[in-house]
Amino acid sequence: MKNSLLVPLLVFLPLFPAWGAEPSTGTLTLSLDDAVEMALRQNLDVSLAELNLRMLESRHRAVFGLAVPDVSLTGNYTRNFERPSVFFSGNRTETGSANSYRAGVELEQTVYSGGKLGKGLRATRLGVEAGKDNLRGAKDEITLAVKSLFYSVLLASATVTIQEDNLASAEEHLRTIKERFKQGLDSDLTLLRQEVEVANAKPAVIQARNLLDLGLTLLKDAMGIDVDRPVLLTGRLDPADRKVPSYAGLSRLALERNPEFHAAQRSAEASMSLIRAAAGDLHPQLSIFANYQWFAESEDLSPGPNERATSAAGGLKLRYPFFTGGETLERVRQARLEYERAQTLANELERSVRVAVKRNWLAVMEASERAESQESAIGQARRALEATEIRYKAGHASQLELNDATLALNRVRMLYAQALHDYQVALAALERAAGTKIEEMKP
Repeated sequence: MKNSLLVPLLVFLPLFPAWGAEPSTGTLTLSLDDAVEMALRQNLDVSLAELNLRMLESRHRAVFGLAVPDVSLTGNYTRNFERPSVFFSGNRTETGSANSYRAGVELEQTVYSGGKLGKGLRATRLGVEAGKDNLRGAKDEITLAVKSLFYSVLLASATVTIQEDNLASAEEHLRTIKERFKQGLDSDLTLLRQEVEVANAKPAVIQARNLLDLGLTLLKDAMGIDVDRPVLLTGRLDPADRKVPSYAGLSRLALERNPEFHAAQRSAEASMSLIRAAAGDLHPQLSIFANYQWFAESEDLSPGPNERATSAAGGLKLRYPFFTGGETLERVRQARLEYERAQTLANELERSVRVAVKRNWLAVMEASERAESQESAIGQARRALEATEIRYKAGHASQLELNDATLALNRVRMLYAQALHDYQVALAALERAAGTKIEEMKP
């Protein structure tokens, strides 16, 4: 039972890379929501997902820039140290002036690209949506990890209380046996056996306290808090809620809200758009253009009215990629393969989500039933111990019966605490798989 507490404490540790811890000050009081919030601020996976989303948003804006008019400003100044010459009938004639100026503005707008720009915009927009889903998935994963650590600390705290109560009960029984020994009602062997019971109860208390300290250390590390800073957790292992939604409803809800599955679907849709965008290079590319030019030539730096002129023009530009050596066809083929890969991944994630929902739903139901059965057993075991203590003091029960009743109460309390812990962790994992809070999942 004690070693089993190490598992939930250590499973999620690799999710939290090392970072600068907050300086140690006074005692920090933390609720579950506080712990999750602090971990989300510190976690590197969340930071990477945020950077990836910003990159995808920038990529979408870049593609959008290709769909708006391209406006360019040009300018040129030339100083002719020796003027250019032309020849007419064997005679050389110098042309131009000492100073030449050119300036202009050019505009070009794509009119038709074979669907390349439209599909490219759709693909990048879907990429942004997938990035948002991946960011939510990263936050959900860290939330689950912190909740599991938090509940493990609560379980360790409950274990400390149970083992301390068990030790106190054993010591109380030892005092009772000593009094009976003085009265000649119990033998020295009975006294010796009870002293052994007390000695055996102390290591369990020590181990439970050590596991509590270890759990707090791992939780503080996950939140970026200095490991030596005192922390007080608020909260407890709440009783299991019997109103758990049906598996069928949860399975449908998970496929609607699970962030990883949503991201995979968006990626597959984006890959389909990229196929059509790549195929756009097989079609004619049509654009319109217009330009306005100002030019002047003069002997000094101030051209007069007769030394300046302007021009304006506009037209259509058609480009048809008649032969590209198979490059365009291969890019289309690559896009199709990428779509097949993305679709296969989406199908695999759909199955994984359904399996996760089924597994965690079964775990929630199983832990709920265990908690329900142990909850009533605690009262029965406590009444049995009280009755056995009374009977023992009256000389109608043996030391073995007394220790058995004590062990039974200790065991049922441990089983109940473990069931509550398992229920809360499984419930958090179920929320993670379904992509929504338990309050929204209740029938």
